[in-house]
Amino acid sequence: MKQLYLVAAVTMAGVSAIFALFAELEKRYDLSTTSLGWIAGSAFLTGLVAQLWLSRYADRGHAAALLRAGVVAAAVGLLWFAAATEVWQFVAARGLLGAGVGMIIPPARRAIVVTSEGNSGERLGTFYASYLAGFVFGPPIAGALTVIGDVRLPFLVFGLATLAMLASILSMELPESDAPFRPPGHADRRVLRRLITDRRMIAALLVIVSFRYSIGVFEPLWATHLDDLGASTAIITLSLTGFALPMLIVARPAGRLSDRFGPRWASLLAALATVPMMATYGYAGVVWVIFAVAIPHGLMEAIMSPGSQAAVAEAAPERDAASAQGLAEASGSAAAAIGAFTAPALFDALGAGPAWLIAAAVMGGLLSSSWLLDPPRRPAPIRAGGAATEAGPSEPADHPVRAAPSVEPLS
Repeated sequence: MKQLYLVAAVTMAGVSAIFALFAELEKRYDLSTTSLGWIAGSAFLTGLVAQLWLSRYADRGHAAALLRAGVVAAAVGLLWFAAATEVWQFVAARGLLGAGVGMIIPPARRAIVVTSEGNSGERLGTFYASYLAGFVFGPPIAGALTVIGDVRLPFLVFGLATLAMLASILSMELPESDAPFRPPGHADRRVLRRLITDRRMIAALLVIVSFRYSIGVFEPLWATHLDDLGASTAIITLSLTGFALPMLIVARPAGRLSDRFGPRWASLLAALATVPMMATYGYAGVVWVIFAVAIPHGLMEAIMSPGSQAAVAEAAPERDAASAQGLAEASGSAAAAIGAFTAPALFDALGAGPAWLIAAAVMGGLLSSSWLLDPPRRPAPIRAGGAATEAGPSEPADHPVRAAPSVEPLS
C-alpha cells in the first residue's frame, strides 16, 4: 500500500501549487476574483461526476484500472495548466485534475478500509498524512520554481512527477470484494440509494460536506485575501505550509483518536471547533494573526478528516466500501464547488469579513444537522473477535454489522 501513499503525496503537491499560486496567476493573466472561483469550482464539479459515476466500479473488480486512469488524468491536467493562457483553458485543466483526484481516492481508501484490522482510523490517518505531505511541501517548491523560472514551471514539474507515479502502480494489485451478490465488473446501480437512506450515513456525510465546503471557500480566497493584506507570494506559499505542517505531524495519532473514542466523537467535535476559527479570518486584519489561527485550525482538521472517513466506512457495509467513500467525496465536491463559486462573489460584494463569516455560519448549520441526525454516542463494547455487541440505535435492522475499530469507552 506504500504506492498509494506516494501517489497521494505527489498528486496533492500539484493541487496545492495551484492553491498557492492563484494570486500570481491572477496578476500574470489578468484574471478576476470571480474567474478564480470558476477555476477552483471546475475541479470540484468534475470530481463530483467522477466519484458518483465511477467509484462504484472499484467495488466491482476495476479498482486498479480506476486508480491508474486517475493518475493519468491528474498528470495531464497539471501539464495543461502549465500551458494554459486563458480562463477557459485553466477551467478545463483544473477540471481534468479534479476528475483525476476523484478517480484516485475511492479505490485507494477502499483498499485501506477492507485490509485494515481494527485500525482503519489510523491507516486512513496515514493516508491523509501522505496527502498532507504534498500540501506541506508543494507550495514552497512551487514558490521556488516560480522564482527560478515563472509561474508555469511548477505545474510542468508536478505534472511530470505525477505521470512518473504511473510506473509505481502498473503492477499493483488492489484487494477485490468477496461479495457474492454481483459478478465483477457489474456496477450496482442501487448502491447510492442504499447508502443515502441510512441516517447514520447522512450524518457522517454532513461532516465531510462542512469540511469540503470550507476548502471550496479557502481555495479562491486564501491567496487573494493575504495578498490584499500585503503578503508576498513567498509568504502566501509558506502560510499554506504552516497551515498543513501541524496536520502532517499529528495526522496518524489523530487517526488513532478515531479508533479509540469512535469516529463520530472525533470528527464532529473537531469540526465544530473549526467554525469560530473560520469566522475569524475575515476580521483579522494582520497576517500573523491569521497564521496564529490557522495552526489550531489545521490541527482540528487533522483529527476531523480521518475520523469522518472512518465514520463513513463504519456506516456502510464492506461490499459498498468504495462506493461509500466515493459518495462522501462526491458530496464534499458538490459542497466545495458551491463554496468556490459563491465565496468570491460574496468577497467582492460584501468584503472579507462577511464572506468568511457566512462560510462559518453555513458550516455551523451543516454540523448541527449532523449532530441532530446521529448524536455522538459512547463507542459500543467490543466482543471477542472484534464485532460490536449491538448496533447503535440508528442502525437499521438489515444493516450488516461490520468489524468495528478498536475503541475504548470515554471516561
